Amino acid sequence: MKIILILLLLFNISSCKKEPTLQEKLTELGYNQQDIEFIETLDETKQELLLQEYNTTIIKLMKMDNYKDENLDKYLKYYGEFADDKLIEIVNNNTLNDSNKNILKQMYESDYYIPKNEQLYLKYLPKYESLRKTMEIVNTNRYKELFSDIVPNDISKDYLMLVNKYYQLPSDFEPDDLVYVDHQLGKGMCREAVYEAFKKLHDDALELGYNIVVVSAYRSYDYQLGLYQKYCQSDPVEVVDTYCARPGLSEHQTGLCLDVSIPGLSIDDFYKVGAAPWLEENAPNYGFIIRFPKDKEDITGYQWESWHIRYLGVQAAQEIKERNITFDEYYACFVEER
Repeated sequence: MKIILILLLLFNISSCKKEPTLQEKLTELGYNQQDIEFIETLDETKQELLLQEYNTTIIKLMKMDNYKDENLDKYLKYYGEFADDKLIEIVNNNTLNDSNKNILKQMYESDYYIPKNEQLYLKYLPKYESLRKTMEIVNTNRYKELFSDIVPNDISKDYLMLVNKYYQLPSDFEPDDLVYVDHQLGKGMCREAVYEAFKKLHDDALELGYNIVVVSAYRSYDYQLGLYQKYCQSDPVEVVDTYCARPGLSEHQTGLCLDVSIPGLSIDDFYKVGAAPWLEENAPNYGFIIRFPKDKEDITGYQWESWHIRYLGVQAAQEIKERNITFDEYYACFVEER
């Protein structure tokens, strides 16, 4: 009888034992108090998921903006491949799959990635030989027909303003700090900072025997119009557009560029003399770049001009040289987006 009573007592005690609370279960799995407080706000289905095993990755994903329950499996599949916010975005947009995962990783890790251009990169990728080339084409608008989508130039960028076949200056634009080039250094007018930089370039080049002088500098809208019309009398428009800017689309109107050569030599022959490679190599040290470099015609829209230098300031000019990119792409990636 005593044995029976003892067994009954033990049974009653065991039957009164409480079921562990959600907090106790989560604590036992290893979740910290902050995670537990978050899990307690979730519905039962999500709580059951997190009770199956300790998984802080799921909690991290669930806390993110734009998280969607139906995409959880895909988030987890590619977790760690991308930044968390980018992972959520591209999974939600149904952009990410096994075949393009590596391309997307390269894209997001590139210095030349511009978020607003992402869909254009993917659209035009099959057309070009590489992701890098595709990004270069898209960033510089060269996937568009030339002159098809011209927008006003942002004058506020000052020395870093971009003027090309898509960015236009007002017809009445004229810099307010133009100065005349001393006759010993050439002819024309340019902005004061450009002139000061060129004088240093000229003096250093002269010490090496290269007498580099200015052949053409600032041009007004009307002057450029007359020049363009004159060339169109002898060459087809599509040919003229490869070597002469249309009015309003010329860097010469900014007062920031110079056409240079050595005395008595046509600019068309400048590339033949030793001053040309010296200029290409050293111009960035004075804040200039070769604005229309060789092998970049498909980006700039102009033929190679070894004589045409553009002032940007030393930092930008040196970075462009180091990256081996055009100013068109530098502007899109590192100036316009700032």
